Amino acid sequence: MNTQEKHKRLRSAFGQFATGITVITTRDGSGKPVGITANSFASVSLEPALVSWCIDKNATRYAEFAEAEYFTISILNSEQRTVSDLFAMRSWDSSLFDEVEWFEGHNTVPQLPGVLARFHCKTKNLYEGGDHTIIVGLVEDFDADPQSPLVFFQGDYLTVHGK
Repeated sequence: MNTQEKHKRLRSAFGQFATGITVITTRDGSGKPVGITANSFASVSLEPALVSWCIDKNATRYAEFAEAEYFTISILNSEQRTVSDLFAMRSWDSSLFDEVEWFEGHNTVPQLPGVLARFHCKTKNLYEGGDHTIIVGLVEDFDADPQSPLVFFQGDYLTVHGK
């Protein structure tokens, strides 16, 4: 089996794990808002409050997130598939925030309205993780509005209806 086939099979195997969908936002060096869709979010610790997410070292916005002092992780609700797609397919586009509703939050980081939960973070550590970098954030503030989540499973979106 060649490397490309192996990667395709591995990606398919990874896809057997259902994940929530997040959009990570920050500002670039010139102060412009930037964002990217990620499903690699994880809680790490309650004390201190830590979260993590991973970014591909080849991502167009890699430098902005690797150098960001502050970022926000927004967990998307079942009605926000368009937002997920927009930040997944056009994270490189500086006009992206012209097409989505947003507001300025903690430390001037762009925020998305209507999300399930939002974690306002200060970058604590970056770790090498193969072709990705693992970013650990210290949660400085958060809020939550329980709704039905947007879920990714086997390469497609699903919705899960809560209690």
